[in-house]
Amino acid sequence: MDRRQQLLLSWETNADNWIQAVRDGLIPSRRAGTDRAILDAILRRAPKRLLDVGCGEGWLVRRVADAAGCKAVGVDASEPLILAARAADPKNRYEVLSYDDLIAEKDNLGGGFNVIAFNYALFDEDAARLLGAMRRRLSGDGAMIIQSLHPHAIGPTDDEGDAWRVEDFSAFESQGWAPMPWYFRTLESWHRVIREAGLTMAELSEPSAGPDLPALSLLMVCTATS
Repeated sequence: MDRRQQLLLSWETNADNWIQAVRDGLIPSRRAGTDRAILDAILRRAPKRLLDVGCGEGWLVRRVADAAGCKAVGVDASEPLILAARAADPKNRYEVLSYDDLIAEKDNLGGGFNVIAFNYALFDEDAARLLGAMRRRLSGDGAMIIQSLHPHAIGPTDDEGDAWRVEDFSAFESQGWAPMPWYFRTLESWHRVIREAGLTMAELSEPSAGPDLPALSLLMVCTATS
């Protein structure tokens, strides 16, 4: 089994833990500001149609739909997470779709999304292909909003470049997690991936818990390149 398959399997294996961690506020960085950062970034664009890719148990779809009164769709490759999202929120739409499904357009989601969000959902080595496919789903004035781990908040790899790593979830306030492989990217690599996807990085921010405190995440707002 390659790392990409292991990554997909980890979401299935850890589904119950993810649901508990998100709903019970057991992830310190989320409490410190990353949840608020992605929510504010989306709401500033006053979306009428939102697509949350890698939506997990659906918290972001619920929050945006309630705050903006918009139509919202969440997709995830993990069936247990999508089932939990549907049970918690019968108003909005949730679909089990892999990233390969989205790239191949094996869905009926349509397009015209004002915002497409990836909130800690781009841990694969081949991110440009997915972003390029999703760019075609944006409305003319739409934006892709990506939040991910901040490269400077992670210890260096042996060569200080892009590389696969393993998350053991030791910083989370719950136990019983299965390790998850994920692909580390430098800031330069993020810029390159976004260009390759036919996107322009319109905004780049580094949310933190307060002045002079380390960055909690990397938040990128991207638009289609003219």
